[in-house]
Amino acid sequence: MTITPLTPPVPVAFVKYYEKGSTVMGADQIAEGLAARGWNARSIPVRELRGIRRGILVFIKTSRLDHLLLARARGNRLALDVQDTVVFKRRIKNGWLFDALIFKNRRQLADFGRDDRLDRVIYHQWDPRYSLHQAPGDRLALGYLGLARSLELWGQLPGIEYVDDGYFDQAARFNCHFSIRLPGREFLYKPNCKVSTAAACGANLITTRDESTVELLGEDYPFYCDPEPASILAAIERARAAFGSAEWHAGLERMRAVRERTRIDRVLDDYELLLRDLARPPDGPP
Repeated sequence: MTITPLTPPVPVAFVKYYEKGSTVMGADQIAEGLAARGWNARSIPVRELRGIRRGILVFIKTSRLDHLLLARARGNRLALDVQDTVVFKRRIKNGWLFDALIFKNRRQLADFGRDDRLDRVIYHQWDPRYSLHQAPGDRLALGYLGLARSLELWGQLPGIEYVDDGYFDQAARFNCHFSIRLPGREFLYKPNCKVSTAAACGANLITTRDESTVELLGEDYPFYCDPEPASILAAIERARAAFGSAEWHAGLERMRAVRERTRIDRVLDDYELLLRDLARPPDGPP
C-alpha cells in the first residue's frame, strides 16, 4: 500500500520516557520507516516535547499528565502505544486525553478500546535485525529467546536451549522457538513479539494458545501446548517427530503468513492510516 504523506507535512513525534527494546521497536524503527516514506516523523526523548506544535504525538507505553496537557495546549493530537502495559495495569493512565490508543491484539481492544475515539490494533513488527535461520535441516533445534525472569521454567525443560542475550545472532541457530504465556492477564494481553520473531526467522513455534498467538496463527496451528511441564514436553516430542513432515511444513506456512503480516512495511501502512485519521479535525468529515 502507498499512502501519500500529508501536505503541508504535519510533525509526527514518537515520545520516549526511557530507552529499551520496546522503545526501539515502537518509536525508533517506526519513525525511521515513516521518515523514509516522506513523513516528517522522528523519535524523541520526552525532554524535547516542548518543541512540537500542531503535530501528532505518539507516546510509547506511558505518559505524564502535565506533559499531555502541555501537548494539548500546543495544538497536538495525542496517541498512546499501549504495548504490554495492560498486563500490569488494570486501567490506562490518562486515557481520556488520548485521541487514539494503539493496541497489540484484539482482546486488548475489546477490553480497553473506546468506540468514540480512533483506537485500533497495530501489531508489533518483527525486528528487521532478525534474519532467516541457519539451523540444521534434518532435526529439531529448539530455543527460547528471552529473559530468565520471563519464564518460570527456565532451565528446567530438557530439549530447549535458553538464550537471554544476543538474540539477533543466536536466533539463527534455531528452527523452532518456544513461548509460554501464563493464565491471567499475560495470557490475554501480552503482545505478539514471540510469534512474529519466530516468523521472522522462518521457524516454527511451540506455544500456548494465548490470545495474541491464536489471533495470528489460528486455532488449528499444530504445535500448541498448555503451560504445564508435561504438556510442554509432549509438544516438544510431537514437534521432533513431525520435523520435515507435512504437519511441520503446514506450521511453517502459517508462520510465513505471520511474517508477511507483521513485517515493518505492513505495520507502517497501518500507522499511515492512523496518522491520516489523527490529522483530520476531531469533528471533520470521515
